[in-house]
Amino acid sequence: MVTELVQYLSGNIRLTRLEAEALLAGIMLDTKNFVSKAGVRTFEAAAYLRRLGAETSDVRKYFNTSLSDYQQRIKLMASAELYHGCAVASTNQMIEDINVVAAQAADELLNINGVAASFVMYETGRGVNFSARSMGEMNVQIIMESLGGGGHLNMAGCQLETVNMEGARNLLKSTLTEMQDGGEI
Repeated sequence: MVTELVQYLSGNIRLTRLEAEALLAGIMLDTKNFVSKAGVRTFEAAAYLRRLGAETSDVRKYFNTSLSDYQQRIKLMASAELYHGCAVASTNQMIEDINVVAAQAADELLNINGVAASFVMYETGRGVNFSARSMGEMNVQIIMESLGGGGHLNMAGCQLETVNMEGARNLLKSTLTEMQDGGEI
């Protein structure tokens, strides 16, 4: 939206390459690299930013992670089990940047055939947190809201302070079963 406003404002507004790349990074993040929610206006905005010097290859480097984070994400994804068309993964390990690693793992678990939604759980020392993702086939927002969290149709989360990992997993599974049986998701 910001790119569109800048593009159509009259005057001598000229973005720097860094500003153009920052805006392009936002577009790439919001659209998951132009895969989700990308339309004609999205591509027009990206083309405008490219004309200002933004390089997609340079922007992609902003999203690079460390080898350690990558390995932790793979371990987390390897722990996944399928339950009612959902990938459910968890870790008890205290991992640096776990909130980022969990979100990335939840995104990647959607690439598995037959997975409508993904839920990644991790302990924080104050309870269990969830990172939930969907491609729109299943509404993860209402699932997380039923557990006391919130978010959006495709991206949501929750924090449970009164349960351990096993309790959180059981609560998620019973919620998924009830909501699917009731036709809520």
